[in-house]
Amino acid sequence: MSDSIDRHEEWLQLTGLSRGVVDPAFLQRISEGQEQRIGFMAYTWSSGGDVRVVVPWTIIASPADAQRVAALFDNAPRVERDSYGSYRPLSVEQLTRGMTDIAEAVTTALRLSLAAPFPTRRSVINLLSDGVSNNGPDPRVARDQAIRLGVTINGIVFGGRRDLPDYFRRNIIGGPGAFLMEVSEPDDLPRALEKKFWQDIIAALPAPAAG
Repeated sequence: MSDSIDRHEEWLQLTGLSRGVVDPAFLQRISEGQEQRIGFMAYTWSSGGDVRVVVPWTIIASPADAQRVAALFDNAPRVERDSYGSYRPLSVEQLTRGMTDIAEAVTTALRLSLAAPFPTRRSVINLLSDGVSNNGPDPRVARDQAIRLGVTINGIVFGGRRDLPDYFRRNIIGGPGAFLMEVSEPDDLPRALEKKFWQDIIAALPAPAAG
């Protein structure tokens, strides 16, 4: 959530996440799993350490759990943008907040994942972005660290940058079952996020035996 995300896109992201966690197909996949539950958390990120936890670590095992998480997305504080734009000079700190540091996003997600209060056989980081990394260290270093620890990084990209999908494939996603989703129009985000969540579950399923 930086200055590259306008208010409408911010609303679409949070609405999509809210709809995604209550999607019947997603909840059905959870109920069919070996544990019949997942650990879930969500945060927004920009650069310069601007990380805000929207959904603290919790368990989704029922529609009631999902509705509780959806309410957290629906009521999440929006980004304060009064200091952005051309009405007043931006400070160095404000300019930094407007940058996109994907390495920081991956490192933060990995730290939060490793601190999860639930044991798990599979851990997935989902990154949602409309831009490439233009601040901070090389995101491939953070990605490779996550892969070494057995964590999968998936992505969903949206917006007008035609180079973004290839950039994410080369530099961001990785690990067992990793995949990327592309959304050409921001208004398609809610439905894409619904599909994204249950595809995460599908990707974790073992391949059927041959024969």
